Amino acid sequence: MPILACYSDTDSGRAAIRRALAEAHKSQDSVLVANLDKEPITETQLGIDLDSLLDLGVPLSVLPPSQTVHDAADFVLQTEQEHDISLIVLGLRRRSRVGKLLMGSVAQRILIEADCPVLAVKANSL
Repeated sequence: MPILACYSDTDSGRAAIRRALAEAHKSQDSVLVANLDKEPITETQLGIDLDSLLDLGVPLSVLPPSQTVHDAADFVLQTEQEHDISLIVLGLRRRSRVGKLLMGSVAQRILIEADCPVLAVKANSL
């Protein structure tokens, strides 16, 4: 069963990719990357060497941004159901109380509503 990495073009998004790859290497799983940004992802943005993945034997594929689901949490939760995900890895960043109140929290929704385990990582954790 694949591991789902939640990607955004931030340090915490890249940390989620690296941790998902490490978990997939341990469990012999593949990695699906949920692109939560609206722009396509380049290899440089991912912060990993895709050639080194071949050496590790970790298949990685990037899901395109959803054209029908515009909420990032809904996209992740829908992907979890459609692909029978075994683990969701997402990056966390510090936000102020006001920021949480006004913007809501994608990470909080995923943590609460996901049916599979969720691993939250900080940008400086790897």
